[in-house]
Amino acid sequence: MQKNIKIKVALAGNPNSGKSTIFNSLTGSNQHVGNYPGITVEKKEGSKSYKGYDINFVDLPGMYSLSAFSDDEIVARDFLIKEKPDIVINTIDTTNLERNLYLFTQLTELSVPIIMVLNMVDILRSQGKVIDKKAMSDLLGVPVIATVANRKIGIDDILDSIVSLFENKKLKHQIRAKVDFGDVIKEQTDKLEDLISKNPTLSIFPGRWLAIEFLDNGPSILELISETNNKSEILTQLKKSKEHIKEHFGEKADKEIVDRRYGFAKSIVKTVVKKTGQNKVDITGIIDSFVLNKYLGIPIFILVMYVIFKFTFTFADPMVNLFGLLFKWIEGVVASLLPIGPVQSLIVKGIIGGVGGVFGFFPMMLFMFFAIAFFEDSGYMARAAFVMDKVMSRFGLHGKSFLPLMLSTYGCAVTGILSTRTLDSKRDRLITMFIAPFMICGAKLTVFALIIGAFFHAKYQTGIMVVMYFLSIVIALGIAKLLSSTVLKGEAAYFVIELPPYHIPTIKGLLLKMWERGTLYVRKAGTTIVFASILIWVIFAYPKAPINENLSKNEQAALQTQYSFAGRAGKILEPFFKPIGMDGNRAVALIAGFAAKEVIVSALGTIYAIEDDSGENLPLKEKIANDKDWSFLKGITFLIFCLIYIPCVVSVIVFFKETGSSYKWLALLVIGSTASAWIVSFIVFQIGTLLKH
Repeated sequence: MQKNIKIKVALAGNPNSGKSTIFNSLTGSNQHVGNYPGITVEKKEGSKSYKGYDINFVDLPGMYSLSAFSDDEIVARDFLIKEKPDIVINTIDTTNLERNLYLFTQLTELSVPIIMVLNMVDILRSQGKVIDKKAMSDLLGVPVIATVANRKIGIDDILDSIVSLFENKKLKHQIRAKVDFGDVIKEQTDKLEDLISKNPTLSIFPGRWLAIEFLDNGPSILELISETNNKSEILTQLKKSKEHIKEHFGEKADKEIVDRRYGFAKSIVKTVVKKTGQNKVDITGIIDSFVLNKYLGIPIFILVMYVIFKFTFTFADPMVNLFGLLFKWIEGVVASLLPIGPVQSLIVKGIIGGVGGVFGFFPMMLFMFFAIAFFEDSGYMARAAFVMDKVMSRFGLHGKSFLPLMLSTYGCAVTGILSTRTLDSKRDRLITMFIAPFMICGAKLTVFALIIGAFFHAKYQTGIMVVMYFLSIVIALGIAKLLSSTVLKGEAAYFVIELPPYHIPTIKGLLLKMWERGTLYVRKAGTTIVFASILIWVIFAYPKAPINENLSKNEQAALQTQYSFAGRAGKILEPFFKPIGMDGNRAVALIAGFAAKEVIVSALGTIYAIEDDSGENLPLKEKIANDKDWSFLKGITFLIFCLIYIPCVVSVIVFFKETGSSYKWLALLVIGSTASAWIVSFIVFQIGTLLKH
């Protein structure tokens, strides 16, 4: 049987252009997420069999240009140049056509076959405008497809166009419209091209494009010159070329190049965009008049956070209880099948008790991921970053730094740290990497849900969660202010972000995002937490305490806890933790949380499973609520310590790598966060204790 012919297709476009939605529609469930070799920027690939072809799609990180200021843009640019895809799909947000066409002007310089996808044409029409696709295609010399990605309109047209372009060699080379930089700039690029062609390091790049990028001062591009064997010759010619262009135009070369590109984009827009003659209501403008209002913006943001947590707690609570009962039933079944002894204790109290405590909150994670995906896909989250820009600027950062903090909150600190690669300033990256672990990530949410559920009535739980969420922001911004005023002084970079038009997300898209993030959570629970649960059981179960027949089962279990490795370690640690209201067992659980914050729940589940032989089989939150060694104040202090202290081991490793393996910054993170956690917890507990008396 003949195998299908393979086609490699890259999707390139500005952030918020709908590129990922198109990717999801093209590939469905046939996709996977990894990292680019040697770099931790996310790589999304998917496949589609269509008309005898196996089409492999690569969803490149969003980028505004090929000049590549951030790591994401460098990855996207290098893929286009070095991997040489058969076709590039350039996704365009038609409501920001001129801005989006800037990237197209650079893609044409790479001599790669392009399909232009005009997305969100329904929103453009609602604004009383349409695009003449045929005129645009004839003018540019590339296939032009109109789509409404969230409703799958135009997806089959994209697939047909890929096959047609791949089969028709003439179409591959008929890009007609390129930016005319004029004779003066062309003369200088020709000189630079000649030097580039003589250099094996640079000859892998398209010569004309690279020459223009040299003149355009692309920061990552200029670094390539240092790797060449004719470095001084290129730098001398580059300096002469820039001086010549400035003398001729009275402007720097990079500004002249940008102006020419935008001039080209503007002329295309004037030619192909037509008014329908119907005055349409600008829904996006109306909503933004409230959402971006300087007085209403932050209250609306707080309301959105409340809605997210309210939705999560309200709809997840019955499922969490159901999962809790399921794991208790599994414990009972497994216990009845295995003889009493160490193996039964390990499986029932160690693995099922530990992992079950974490998995019990899996429905809560799914509902939160769904709610977050809704606000992301609707276009609100970009506004949240814009609204927070003024707040962030007062603490030495800008709104773009808020995006990694949100990713840390709705996923993992690791994701937040890695996403700082999109920040242009090294200083901003460092500060944001420091504060990302202070957010309430998905792992911490399980701990917070457990403790809040134990000490607060259901009607107050959402409010307390929102308060803790904003406490995490206050602490993070406080740390940012401290860093920006001391060891990382400097100016924050300018903040630029596209505000996509509002639209209603598709259920499929929301479920896909929920599933992607949920499976990452399950994978983590199935590896790190299983191992940690076994380890915790071992240190609490051994060495065995002597049997005393005069003691009840619970008293014997308590004796075992004191006699175990963990109990002995807890006794050593207790003087350090006692001033913040914690006993040795909680200290051991917190230390175990260094492996992963979910392990705190796993550790508490294992501890209570080992200590409780009463057979009551209560949910973990009820065991904590009934434990006289806990209290409302101790619960709050415990949460504050969890919020601030040392991040999980994976976050620490990623932070270390992202800071260039700097032991100085690593020590500041580890020691600083733990010391801050203890100091803040001490103040809260001691003041709370005084107020009680």
